[in-house]
Amino acid sequence: MPRQIVVSISPEGEVEVRVEGQSGPSCQDLTRKLEEALGTTVTDRRTPEFHQPDQQGHRQRTGR
Repeated sequence: MPRQIVVSISPEGEVEVRVEGQSGPSCQDLTRKLEEALGTTVTDRRTPEFHQPDQQGHRQRTGR
């Protein structure tokens, strides 16, 4: 699976940023600038793939 960043915006304005196709902590590097531009992070939810060696997986982060 190719790496991609998926951004979802709820009707209430909450933004969820999810990385697919990349596991491990390096997924944070892929979303850092986008997260900074979006503002304050409310929740940082690390998926099981985050704790795997850098390869495939995803991480979810939500904020407003």
